[in-house]
Amino acid sequence: MAPRKITLPGGSRLFFRMILVLAASPLAAMAQPAADLPPLPEDLIPSLRPLLVAALSQSPQMIAQNINIATAEAVLIQDRSAMLPSLSTYGNYGRSSTAIAGQADISSSSTGTNYGANLSQPIFQWNALKYRTDGGKIGVMIAQKQYADAYRLLVVSLRSQYLALVVKKIALRNAEYALKQAEDALALAETNLKAGRISPEAMMDPRLAVDEGRLARDRAVEDLANAKRLLLLSVGRADFDLSQVPSEVPAPTYVPEVAAQLMDQFVNSDADRTFTSATYRGYIKLADLDYRIARVNLLPKFSFNANVGHQSSTNAVPNYVYTVVTNSTTWGIYANWTIFDGLATRGAKLSALDRKRSYERTLRTVTDQTLAQAQDLQKQLDFAWRAAQISQTRHDVAVAAEKRLEDDLQAGKASRSAVTAAQLSAYVLDLNLASSRSGFLSNWSEFVSTLCVDPMLSIVPSAYLNDGK
Repeated sequence: MAPRKITLPGGSRLFFRMILVLAASPLAAMAQPAADLPPLPEDLIPSLRPLLVAALSQSPQMIAQNINIATAEAVLIQDRSAMLPSLSTYGNYGRSSTAIAGQADISSSSTGTNYGANLSQPIFQWNALKYRTDGGKIGVMIAQKQYADAYRLLVVSLRSQYLALVVKKIALRNAEYALKQAEDALALAETNLKAGRISPEAMMDPRLAVDEGRLARDRAVEDLANAKRLLLLSVGRADFDLSQVPSEVPAPTYVPEVAAQLMDQFVNSDADRTFTSATYRGYIKLADLDYRIARVNLLPKFSFNANVGHQSSTNAVPNYVYTVVTNSTTWGIYANWTIFDGLATRGAKLSALDRKRSYERTLRTVTDQTLAQAQDLQKQLDFAWRAAQISQTRHDVAVAAEKRLEDDLQAGKASRSAVTAAQLSAYVLDLNLASSRSGFLSNWSEFVSTLCVDPMLSIVPSAYLNDGK
């Protein structure tokens, strides 16, 4: 069967709609997707979208990120607990006896209970406990940003893997078609050999062609199966039906002006509205809080403490037994003042300031690198689109040539072998077209992901998408 002719849509009306939307609603927040973006792979291949959605909860990477968030929340609970009252109780029951060696008649015993409760509450610690709690909140925010960034990268990877499945499926079809032609040629050669029209030596090439065709087919089968296994491992699913994978990469749409508009907005935001930037801003805040905590280490700290106790004992001595009951209540405000700690506080302050400066420098570097990466992706996007257009033209020419040969075959002006060769050539160009379209869609996916306007991020909890400023 001849490959179907696929055209690339112009999308002029779509362009004007997108320009109006982008002009009226600039991207004001990180991970805020622009409306009516040119289609991404899941828009063109609906069977991809359920895998992207499932990966958010099933992917091993995302499960690990969920655990990281839970760990950060547990640390926050621990940090916050230092600001809350602490209540403890105690109690015991025991018996003791005393005797003087060598004088058995001089001995005593005591039996009694002892129980009580203790309450303590920090009163004034120069905001050190609050700073520690704030640090726990920032730790949760960092874990959330890392979760969102991990999903952003996972989506890009899954799109590329799925598009590769489509290309490999086409490659398998081509390999099977080439093997079929080689087997037909071998069958014809065997018929000619039996009829004495060719020599036995002439059978070598057809037989080798079949062996090579089977090898190419088997490699294509394993290549497709391995790509499926890797995709399932990334998604975290047990299986899915390869019949859901289309036999072609649908024609994409691209409007360079929209990419330029998105790029301008990214540059105007100083390229710092990314999850990585938000993470490093969190690290900077953590270092600043560590400095503030260390700065008050040598200042007096005050806390409240109250204790209620009960003690009773029954004492027995020779010829006499008596019971003592004691109830006690104490409370007070206590001060704890470390006057000198061997310069540990000075070291802690210097360490916090050094970390803060390091994170600030890393943030600037990451921002510059992200901007450079986005600018290069925009250029690579244009190159990929041009390559897809060239592949489309070559594909159309091959399809037209095949149709002409089929017409000539019907008219008796061409041979079946010429038509077969043309169809095989069209299949090869069909694979090239799928590869070029896949390359463009992968570049488009990475571009919108790098700029944090990927629509798939909308399924991430909104709290995770705030820019952290």
